[in-house]
Amino acid sequence: MSLSRKAALALVGSAAVALVAAGAGVAQAEPDSEGRYYGSIALEPKTGKTGAAWNYPGWGESDADALAECGRQDCYVAVRFVNGCGAIAASSDGNWAVGTGRDRAAAERAAIAALGPLDPPFPNFGSSAPKRAQVWETHCTPE
Repeated sequence: MSLSRKAALALVGSAAVALVAAGAGVAQAEPDSEGRYYGSIALEPKTGKTGAAWNYPGWGESDADALAECGRQDCYVAVRFVNGCGAIAASSDGNWAVGTGRDRAAAERAAIAALGPLDPPFPNFGSSAPKRAQVWETHCTPE
């Protein structure tokens, strides 16, 4: 196979991957009859696998697509949001928490806050390493 043909196949393959990735978890923006957009994030907590769907006219559709994208039997809908954002955060000790908010920053702050205190007051007779948090996934509908 010539170099130009290999390059053309790689370009077509890359474009297909980009199209699939761009469409993953997102429906065409379609509000309900009152102009609300719904979203869901599914989680499989043992592995951290997630799936998300947003811009749907109801919970049924967004839940079903988030669970399908998560793709594992143990996935469950961890957070739902409407006309805003939903986030999942994890602490360094393996706990998960969710949050919602009007924008990305508010949802992420709420998820981290739901994990509880991250730096326990001195003295800490448990682990010598302070507990940290990381935002795992965040998605938003149009406002």
